[in-house]
Amino acid sequence: MSAYRGEWVVSSILADRAERIGGDLALVGTGGERFTYAELHDETQRAAALLRELGVAAGDRVATMLDPTAEYAIAMLASAWAGAIEVPVNTDYKGVYLEQVMRETGVRVAVIQARFLPRLAEVDLPELEHVVVVGDGASVAPSRVTCHSFTALGELDPLPRVVRGEEDPLLILYTSGTTGPSKGAMHSNRSALYTTRVWVDLPQLTSRDVGYSFLPFFHVTARSAIFLPLMVVGGATVLKERFSVSSFWDDVRRHGATFTMYMGAIIHLLYKQEPRSDDADNPLRAAGGAAAPADIAADFVRRFGCELYEVYGMTEIGTATAGHFGHNTPGSVGRPFDHLEIQIHDQRDEPLPPDTPGELVVRPRSPHAIFQGYWRRPEETLESFRNLWFHTGDLGKLTPNGEVVFLDRVKDSMRRRGENISSFEVERSINAHPAVLETAAYPIASEVTEDEVMVAVVPRAGAELDTLDLLRFCAETMPRFAVPRYVRLMEALPKTPTNRVQKHLLRAEGVTPDTVDREAAGILLPRS
Repeated sequence: MSAYRGEWVVSSILADRAERIGGDLALVGTGGERFTYAELHDETQRAAALLRELGVAAGDRVATMLDPTAEYAIAMLASAWAGAIEVPVNTDYKGVYLEQVMRETGVRVAVIQARFLPRLAEVDLPELEHVVVVGDGASVAPSRVTCHSFTALGELDPLPRVVRGEEDPLLILYTSGTTGPSKGAMHSNRSALYTTRVWVDLPQLTSRDVGYSFLPFFHVTARSAIFLPLMVVGGATVLKERFSVSSFWDDVRRHGATFTMYMGAIIHLLYKQEPRSDDADNPLRAAGGAAAPADIAADFVRRFGCELYEVYGMTEIGTATAGHFGHNTPGSVGRPFDHLEIQIHDQRDEPLPPDTPGELVVRPRSPHAIFQGYWRRPEETLESFRNLWFHTGDLGKLTPNGEVVFLDRVKDSMRRRGENISSFEVERSINAHPAVLETAAYPIASEVTEDEVMVAVVPRAGAELDTLDLLRFCAETMPRFAVPRYVRLMEALPKTPTNRVQKHLLRAEGVTPDTVDREAAGILLPRS
């Protein structure tokens, strides 16, 4: 094993790997292209030189809006190499979602997949000056913006590494809004890499391991729980653009993949496939994630010979707890890691005894163990850290032996197919329809795991609102993952005397006879 013992800085880790094991395989792209650590190091230096040529200095924000390909891995490493602060943008974002992230962070340079260029042209981004385009397929670009080809990096001399420390900012990860717009969680190298440390240690990764990633790089899991842990130990990562239940095991066998991460319904979907006599004949030895159904997890481990590590975490705090199926209390997500302390508080922020539900609160045991606050949102930062604890907005309890049991989300948000969804932003998008007066968005239990999005909509007085037309409007103006599955037209929303919508009443009623199901109606959602 080629152990890494240097400073926990992304650019330092890459430099060390290239120097010590430069000839070893680091990355396999979605097209089958292969990069050794030396080659990945060289590509990163040249991409960083391109950013520098476009005026990017240490501390500047660089947006990345790309498919999870080798180019994305190079772009995010290049941002770190140049000392910039990366702003990963969800590739489903468009309209107000996209505009808010780009404007709030003051991005002047962005690295974007060609087919997303038209979305930039549809929003007002006065500070954006340069776009580095990856791939072909789009000719519409924003006015006042200069486009550059990602392939131009091959013509540049490598940029020397901009030295950064563990405490220096690395990226701004946007998390779902709950009662307001989405917020950018600021992470230093140290806080971003705590999740990486966890996933080096938990499955005991070595240089012989191969990671298999089908998750997007704009979320923390693919980058900090697969790609970077494998880089730390000197292993390789295989990229795939999206999960495919039919090709998953064939891919795992072909690439010799030993480790992956799952989210949402992945374990459920794999388990529901017709059993085969060779199910256990695969190299995958460990997988980590969230929402593995407890009633099938043990049999999944037996059938496929793969250990499962069920975790609790979020964008702001990274991976906070982990439970090993078969070794922890059933229903728990394990114990907190040593760098974090977790308690359960009541509404007055008083600690609660074991087996008593309350809000999960977290605080670090070492500097920069969690995020450093929300970008340009000091009030929200102070509120989230009230009484010196970070308030997750999640409902849970502690077992008598100190394990964490996740129960539900206190915050007004939903989760679908691994994506956190802000009800505020769903409502804001639908309320933009000229025939809509007001909207309430809330979760409905999915047939698999997590949530489906349901909205109750009140039309404007005198307006004619066709539910199917509204769903088509949603499909055109909202990220794919946030488009409601269920729509219910109502004359009025149930409200409290202070005019707050009583969503618990709507959730209790569930899918009513007058609800329209988008899937049953045959309205398909375009892929990004």
